[in-house]
Amino acid sequence: MSTRKLIIASLVCGLLILVAGTAKLLQTANDTDSTPNLLKIGTAAVVGDITVRVNDVQVTPRRTLVNVTVSGLRGTTPLEGWSMLANGEITEPVGSADCPTAAEDVTCTIEFVPAVGTPTVVWAGNGEKRQWLGS
Repeated sequence: MSTRKLIIASLVCGLLILVAGTAKLLQTANDTDSTPNLLKIGTAAVVGDITVRVNDVQVTPRRTLVNVTVSGLRGTTPLEGWSMLANGEITEPVGSADCPTAAEDVTCTIEFVPAVGTPTVVWAGNGEKRQWLGS
């Protein structure tokens, strides 16, 4: 191939990339459903019959403690559905000293791995997710 043909081919590829990027940008700008809604600590979230609230987040060198209130549980434990995004990874709870195994309305503290920076606490249930930005 001659140099002229290679230059024209690269310009065509560049234009195709520009058009694809513009189309993706317009698609993302019009997509309002994918924006995560971060709740403040202490704010309650209602999902169906279940009300969940993150009351406090304490990050210590040995663990991250998340105090939560869950109301309206039926047939599940208060530990189900919780996770934490910190240190670039999503972690499940490592335990809880004061969460009962079965209760409809409970306030307890869930223990996670130590977090570096600001953790995001996530509760997933009934096909939906709610997120709280830790302190």
